[in-house]
Amino acid sequence: MKEILRIFLPAIFAIAVYSCSDNDTEPIDQIETPDGYVLVWNDEFNDGQIDLTKWTFETGDGTDFGLPSGWGNNELQIYTTNDVNARVDQDGDVSALIINAVKNGENDYTSAKLTTNGLFSMRFGRIDVRAKLPKGQGIWPAIWTLGDNLDVVDWPGSGEIDIMEMLGHEPTKIYGTIHYVDGDNRKGESQGYYEVSGPDFSETYHVFSLEWTPETLTFMVNDVKYHEVAIEDDMKEFLRSHYLILNVAVGGYWPGYPDESTTFPQSMHVDYVRVFEKEGFNPPLPPVLNIEEETLGQNLEPGIAQHAIKEGFEDLGNIEVISFGGGGEPIIDTSDNAVDGDLSLVFDFPGGAWGGAYFEMEQPRNLSNYSHLVFALNKPENIVDAEVKLESPSTNAAVFLINYESTELYNGFVEYAIPLSDFSGLDLIQLRIPFAIWNPVDANGDFIAATFLIDNLHFANR
Repeated sequence: MKEILRIFLPAIFAIAVYSCSDNDTEPIDQIETPDGYVLVWNDEFNDGQIDLTKWTFETGDGTDFGLPSGWGNNELQIYTTNDVNARVDQDGDVSALIINAVKNGENDYTSAKLTTNGLFSMRFGRIDVRAKLPKGQGIWPAIWTLGDNLDVVDWPGSGEIDIMEMLGHEPTKIYGTIHYVDGDNRKGESQGYYEVSGPDFSETYHVFSLEWTPETLTFMVNDVKYHEVAIEDDMKEFLRSHYLILNVAVGGYWPGYPDESTTFPQSMHVDYVRVFEKEGFNPPLPPVLNIEEETLGQNLEPGIAQHAIKEGFEDLGNIEVISFGGGGEPIIDTSDNAVDGDLSLVFDFPGGAWGGAYFEMEQPRNLSNYSHLVFALNKPENIVDAEVKLESPSTNAAVFLINYESTELYNGFVEYAIPLSDFSGLDLIQLRIPFAIWNPVDANGDFIAATFLIDNLHFANR
């Protein structure tokens, strides 16, 4: 399918240009084109409604896309197709796409995420997006791309280009970032930022741009370059095609969470999205995808997760362990220091960023007949807290270790027995992730390097 997309990409470009001249009220010849480029795809948002031949919605909390609830970042919003969250409307004299983050109740937020996945992709060229941004503690607008082989290779092996991200509590500063898998199968990242000294990004429109060649990725605001990345040999993710994404998230590990100062709704206004191609440019063929090369982390032995499970406890069935994060995801290993069986499971956190690991069952299971989650943990004394999270396909809930007393065992292990009733609102009849541990921190709340040993994990009645 990807080869078909690559072969017919010029045809897609041609259809996009024809469609824009047919449907948008702004004629193509009135669109300012950067020197040396030709327009290949655009949306001026002048038709009074979202053009579903150009955009598709991603909805829900991320679990439908194989991610932990919260889109892998512990975000709070549910994405919808409702026009209260996304519509085309007037903003003064500008006809714009408006993406609204709305608060509906306590810890109940909705927003929208629009993508061109399956409708339009690009590989090299220039993207211009003219937008006015929301602001406020816990608000996280983004204009970005993902590799359209995401259905084949896991993030960040698909590649991610964040043309613009803003943390709502810093409305004068935006970031341009790339994410990829480096030559050591670790998460690679390069980030720059741009600040304004006058009106912040919520008060006036700015043009956020990416110039993308086979050699470099260049980030600009209003044609001012502020970050450039050379595409190295281990960054093949940026030699393959990507699709476009526009969204406004609420909360997450990076922006933090709304507080009493945050007002709703918060809106990102997008005047236009324009994609240009270098005139006469003949791109090189994309590199052949090597999934092992572009997969984050280790190639784990089958069944390694069972070393953390109590011997003889079979109610979790076949289970795998998955490491995930923003650079703070742990390396997974085993240790012969154990309290149950011969080995325990090791989560070796590198520190410096958020991350964690979780166990996922082959199929959701009913564990509502148990009263407690029980596990043995060996952790450094300077780690004072971590988040323990359980999930079903439709719900998730978390508790924090700092709120629980532990019982001393031996070999440096302590045992926690956490009432399942403390995981408020969790659907225990369809439990999918029976254990996850995220973001160990010290007394200052900092992510620091730490090695956790996990053993004797089971569910019990106490």
